[in-house]
Amino acid sequence: MPKVYVVTAPETIRGIYETWAQCEARVKGVRGARYQSVPSRELAESMLRGEGARLTPGLWAFVDGNHLGGVGVVLVEKTANDEQESVVEQGAYTVMEVLAGAGIPDVSTRGQVIGALERLRNVLAELAALYLALTLVPDGAAVTVVHDYEGVGAWMEGRWKTRDATVAAVVEACRALIARRGLEVRYRHQRGHQSAWAGRDDFAHYNARADALATEAGDRSW
Repeated sequence: MPKVYVVTAPETIRGIYETWAQCEARVKGVRGARYQSVPSRELAESMLRGEGARLTPGLWAFVDGNHLGGVGVVLVEKTANDEQESVVEQGAYTVMEVLAGAGIPDVSTRGQVIGALERLRNVLAELAALYLALTLVPDGAAVTVVHDYEGVGAWMEGRWKTRDATVAAVVEACRALIARRGLEVRYRHQRGHQSAWAGRDDFAHYNARADALATEAGDRSW
C-alpha cells in the first residue's frame, strides 16, 4: 500500500495528501506546520483524530541491528488497564556477545562471527537481535516482535527461503528457541528511520530507541 502524507497542524491545512508535492504545496512557509509520511491512510486518519499508533495490551519486543555488529533490543509491556506502557528491559549488545558461544553452526566462534558479519553485514545483526529478544522474554510468553528489516519476519514465517547457510542456521536456532521455551511469537514489520512528527506513533518511537541502542553497541570495540 503506498504511503500518504498527513498534516495535523495548523487547522487550516489539516488533512491527508496523496503525494509529497501536494503536501509540500500546503505546508511550505507555514509556521508551526506538523506533517509526516505514514504507511497507510488508516494511520493518517487515526492521527487526525488525535489517536495515532498506540501499542495494544501485551508484550512487545523491538529489535534492530546494524552493519557494524551492533544489536539493540527494547522489551515493552502494556496491560489492559494502563494508559502508558512500560519498558521492562532494554540493552545494547554486539553480535559477538549474542552469538559467540550460543552453539549455532557457522557463528559459534569469534572468527566465524567476524567473517559472517563481513559477508552478511546488517542481516546477521538483525537476526542476532531476534535471537537475543527470544532469550530475554519469559518462558511461555506471547510476544510480538517488531522489526524494521523485513527478512526477520519473512524468514521466521517461511515467506522467504533461507538460501544462505549461516542465515538458515540462525533462523533455525531462533525457531528451536521458541519451541524450547514455549513461546508464542508474532511479527510486525515497522518501516525503519521513521519519526513521529505529526502525532503519536509508539512503533516508530520504540523502533528508534532500538536503533539507537544498536548504534551505541556498534560504536564499541570488540
